[in-house]
Amino acid sequence: MTGKTGIHVFTEETLREHDEEIAVKVHQATVVSTTRKLLKMNSGQQLNAARNNCESLLWNDEQLNTVLDHIDKP
Repeated sequence: MTGKTGIHVFTEETLREHDEEIAVKVHQATVVSTTRKLLKMNSGQQLNAARNNCESLLWNDEQLNTVLDHIDKP
């Protein structure tokens, strides 16, 4: 047994820093993904996506979890 319990203790400040680091990485991945999708679309497809509140550009849970799995753990 390795002795690692998987429990992490954070102060309010370090938890906020940790959350911000995760948010930045997810935001970067989202921007890159969305930009790539938009570049592959023609102008009509982009307008349709905008009319539907850009729902076609949103990530599903699987995509989000894939990104979260690749973010370094503390």
